[in-house]
Amino acid sequence: MKRIRVERHTTLFRILHWLIFAEGLLLGLTGAQLSGIGGLQVFPEATRALHVVTGLAFTATAIFFFYYFVVSGDYRWYGLRRIPYSLKFMIAEARAWFGIGPHIEEPIRYDPKRREYVEKIVPTEAMVWWIYFALGVLIIITGAALAFPDKLAIVYDIAGYLSPLLGGGPYAVLRAIHRLVALLIFGVVILHAYAAWVFGMLRAITLGHRDEPVAE
Repeated sequence: MKRIRVERHTTLFRILHWLIFAEGLLLGLTGAQLSGIGGLQVFPEATRALHVVTGLAFTATAIFFFYYFVVSGDYRWYGLRRIPYSLKFMIAEARAWFGIGPHIEEPIRYDPKRREYVEKIVPTEAMVWWIYFALGVLIIITGAALAFPDKLAIVYDIAGYLSPLLGGGPYAVLRAIHRLVALLIFGVVILHAYAAWVFGMLRAITLGHRDEPVAE
């Protein structure tokens, strides 16, 4: 199939992507140390302060990234209306993976005449993006409530309704949810990185360009 080199991601997009990754990695390490996971001891005694400051930076970066994502026009490839298509593609991918369905051809296409994408993403990316969005909102809200309990008392009130179901007080509930969401994000990041490698997206997110299939 004929391919053409295209700038897939702008410099600003790539900077924001890797900044969020770096902030997320630092949050994961400091969070693991605060939780005593594996006896991790990487940072000094000011670990909690570093975790909170990084969390605030992560929140600001994520908000700006979302804003840029919308105004740049990339959001249209990830809209909620594409979720059904994303699910169908995921099922087809799974069937092909287990050898009970046909090979799935890469759906990405670029029209060099109009200088625009006909299809820019692998459809399952739309679903993954909304998973990231939901988990990101949860971890930011629970993290902010744990760091600033007086200013976010309403979050503790909501957690109080879950206490009879999950056990423990509101603080314990929020901390448990925060840890669970962090683990889920870690799992999604691993799958995301694997998919980026399989579909050859690593060059695009590092150097910006990719050799895209030309639409016929």
